[in-house]
Amino acid sequence: MDKERVRKSFNAFLRMYFRSCREVYEELDLEGMTERQFKYLKEIDRHGELTMSDLAEAFSLSKPTVTEVVRKFSEAGLIRKTRCAEDARVFKITLTERGKLLAKTNVLESDRALEKIFDRLEDDDLATLIKLFDKIGEDAS
Repeated sequence: MDKERVRKSFNAFLRMYFRSCREVYEELDLEGMTERQFKYLKEIDRHGELTMSDLAEAFSLSKPTVTEVVRKFSEAGLIRKTRCAEDARVFKITLTERGKLLAKTNVLESDRALEKIFDRLEDDDLATLIKLFDKIGEDAS
């Protein structure tokens, strides 16, 4: 099999996938969000609620850095910061609905790409694609 043909085909798939990602980002108005910021949102989403100290510890960040991140997220409407009832010095961070949506962008990206795949392929082709993806990803688990 010609490696160049496989490479071109694979790159065409990647272009479709990344176009799907860009569409999702544009719809959610994600300009300026960094990969690291997405990781912070995903960590908060994974726990449901974190203290600022928890977030600092999870990413080895200084408290001033976390304070700045939380301020930016709060201004962007991505998180809620509330005082802990047990200790007024402690703030708890939770995601707003928009923050939850952004934390799940990878799901939205793959869903958009899957829509395009399902629009273009018949059931037999989809079954073959699943077999191929499973075979390629065998050692990834």
